[in-house]
Amino acid sequence: MSDLKPHQRWPWLSWVPAVVLSLAIAGAVVMALVYVPQFADGPPPPEPGQVDDANFSLFTEEGLAFIERERAPRIDMTEQPVAAGPLGLPDDGALTIGPHPSNLDYRLSLLVRGDETAGVRFSTETFTLVTEGGALTRIEVIPASFEPWRGGYRDVQGFVAQRGERYGFSAPTQDELLALVIEAQETGTAGVIVTDVGTATGLPVASEIICTESAFCTATFIVTPPVG
Repeated sequence: MSDLKPHQRWPWLSWVPAVVLSLAIAGAVVMALVYVPQFADGPPPPEPGQVDDANFSLFTEEGLAFIERERAPRIDMTEQPVAAGPLGLPDDGALTIGPHPSNLDYRLSLLVRGDETAGVRFSTETFTLVTEGGALTRIEVIPASFEPWRGGYRDVQGFVAQRGERYGFSAPTQDELLALVIEAQETGTAGVIVTDVGTATGLPVASEIICTESAFCTATFIVTPPVG
């Protein structure tokens, strides 16, 4: 007769899996109670001095910190001329926002309030606010990094033509940009074309295209709020 005996399990091992499962469930519940409300609440609201009473951007030191955090500057263009002082801008000068420290793009909103809010929104890598005589006179917008605003003249022409339909200006043709490239090759100086101004969005928007002798072109957008 064999001396081997059937394998015996310790009785306490039978409840170990249940304990482990219970602890895992309890941990998941605690995580949900602690962290989910934080994500649901979204980013913290602006602090005093970071936006104005209507939640539009301020370009003060505090306001710029909020813009860098949220990357969503908003400018009220309803009252024209747009006064520089209430925005936190100098009477005369230029302020450039970007590039972002994390190489992220901004979502710039220029809004005209009324019965229906109008205006224009740009995804932008960098933008510059120019003030003269106490008024905002010019906004220069470099498009977002993912958009084809720089490259061969054909690609840039297609991009400007598409935006021209949206903003209401007439884009130069490929032949006109090719002529600009040839002129740059002959003179050794980059050529520039500025489109007419479109007002389809309720704000005057134009595009400036620069082409070099190597046929490399760039396109930026220019908003010129009325000043009088």
